[in-house]
Amino acid sequence: MIPVHRLAGARRPWLPVALAASAALFLAACQTRPEIRTQSAPELNALQYRTFGFVDHPDTDTEKYTTLVTRYLKDAVTREMLARGYTESAEPDLLINFRVASKDKIESYPGPAVGVGYGRWGWRNWGWGVGYGGSDVRTVTEGSLTIDVVDRRKNELVWQGVAQGRLTKKALDQPQPAIDDAVGAIFAKYPKEARVASVAPTRGTQ
Repeated sequence: MIPVHRLAGARRPWLPVALAASAALFLAACQTRPEIRTQSAPELNALQYRTFGFVDHPDTDTEKYTTLVTRYLKDAVTREMLARGYTESAEPDLLINFRVASKDKIESYPGPAVGVGYGRWGWRNWGWGVGYGGSDVRTVTEGSLTIDVVDRRKNELVWQGVAQGRLTKKALDQPQPAIDDAVGAIFAKYPKEARVASVAPTRGTQ
């Protein structure tokens, strides 16, 4: 309990500052970039390959047709591979597959909770006091994107990249920009560096 003043009507200038600071810390904690993980087959050098293509039925196509997610992923991956000097081919050295997944996760954050009380403090003194604390519990959705690069002739994994992070409402409503960003972040760790910058197409406002 923090003694403030004997008078109930006294101003408490520190309280709005504390609330604003807590909100700023909470927003900063939410604005995190996706986590990127990669792994390579030590005996297969990604630099030796020249051409690429996609598997006939990527894992993102659960039905007998090409989904929008698959189309967005193919466009983004093609830009990244071309930027690294690969050529798309009907009989490629490398086959590329991708899959997406999501799960709900419960998280707890410190949040604003204010309690006001009246009691005795010190010697022969009475006054108001304020306690500050509490937590905020919520359910968030985490998504992951996995890109597999496979040696077509040997049918062995050459390289894999995974992006994992929180799915925002904006990403769910407009998945293509989020997919472009995730693919770009994954390929930033690809063994072969881009020769030219990979730039996603400009989209008009809707």
